[in-house]
Amino acid sequence: MSTVESVLAESQRIGLIGPGDLGAAIAQAHRFAAAIPADAARVVDVGSGGGLPGVVLAADRPDLEVTLVDRRGRACDVLRRAVGALGWTGRVHVVCADLADLGHHSDWRGRFDAATARGVAPPAEVAELVLPLVRPGGLLVVSVAGEGEAWPEDGLGLVAAKIRQRSDGLLLVEAGVCPPQYPRARRVPDLFHVKPSAG
Repeated sequence: MSTVESVLAESQRIGLIGPGDLGAAIAQAHRFAAAIPADAARVVDVGSGGGLPGVVLAADRPDLEVTLVDRRGRACDVLRRAVGALGWTGRVHVVCADLADLGHHSDWRGRFDAATARGVAPPAEVAELVLPLVRPGGLLVVSVAGEGEAWPEDGLGLVAAKIRQRSDGLLLVEAGVCPPQYPRARRVPDLFHVKPSAG
């Protein structure tokens, strides 16, 4: 029988997860899962790729309905096989779609209590693509690699989201009411711009 670790190891073997330390990546995925509020019911993992953090999240939180979204057909095929092998077909769904399209679809907008994003895109793009899927008051948990990926302390302005917490390389962002024009098809200029630190 497949295990979460064997599924993720296979994803790494075929190149859907980078060649780094898989154990460290799984440990980070456990932190994503721990950050999801206890009262959440539906969570979307965007840019799911080879299954991090979404597969670990689904394993750690069997109380959740989890949707894994990726725009690459190959990744979605691998994710569907993993979900079947792990026996999660009734609770974990795989959707092959572009987030820019999902964010404007009435069935998807504001549908989720929380969202996770690991290494998907620069912060401004993550905010614009993912926050439309999260209900007001819901949570976006996103990985941040360093200062170059800093998010503004005063929130995200146009999408009325605010920083709730920063810890362990994760940022927790509380969603506000996202205006209907977001996400834009061409996300330029940035939703917000972080000025580089002087020095």
